Amino acid sequence: MYTIYWESAYEGIKFTKQIKFSILKIFIYAYYFFRSIFLRGLGKTFLLILNEPRWEKKFNIKTSKIKKSESEKYFHYQGASYLVLMEILKQVYPNTSHFDFVDIGSGKGRAVFVAERAGFNNLIGIELDEELVDVAKNNTKTYAFKRKESSISFFHCNALEFEYKNKPTVYFLFNPFNEGVLSKVLSKISLSTQSETWLIYMNPLHRIALQNKNFVLIKEFKTGRYLEAVVYKLT
Repeated sequence: MYTIYWESAYEGIKFTKQIKFSILKIFIYAYYFFRSIFLRGLGKTFLLILNEPRWEKKFNIKTSKIKKSESEKYFHYQGASYLVLMEILKQVYPNTSHFDFVDIGSGKGRAVFVAERAGFNNLIGIELDEELVDVAKNNTKTYAFKRKESSISFFHCNALEFEYKNKPTVYFLFNPFNEGVLSKVLSKISLSTQSETWLIYMNPLHRIALQNKNFVLIKEFKTGRYLEAVVYKLT
């Protein structure tokens, strides 16, 4: 018999180690599916699902499968929705076209590749899991839309140890870690730069960490009742 109890770990769900990951994945996919129907609606949910393999094929990358994390601080990998990513970046890019793009907790690199296609030229992914970094680097070799003028780099690094640059930057996070780690990362970014800085936070479960960090809300992205992402600017 498998034991499940609830706590804030994987999107608010924490599982004991007795659960086999194959069963965990089934539970996670089912959880996302029914939560999406409830919050986004049936039509939007199926639109997002059907477009996943379509855009994965167009980009010619492999970013779709979940990879679990054993840590309570650093969460499981899952690629953000292609359609949602493209809509967010389409709206953010006109104001940040000359900025660097840094994905903190970049996983297999999906957000970095979507951002490159959106027009960003200097793109960096930071990831703690070395296996995911290797997948992202392999995806760089097959990525279909690469422009000559752009640069894509992935680093195996803890976000708390990365040397953030004093350059105009868009930082992207897809709920990669808990509130405590997020707060420390935001503090380090704030202390490292005097340049214009934007932050895109998808699935913003711990947005409370942005309070008292000199970040001002610019925009919220919603699908139905679901808050897809928030965009902040460092003041």
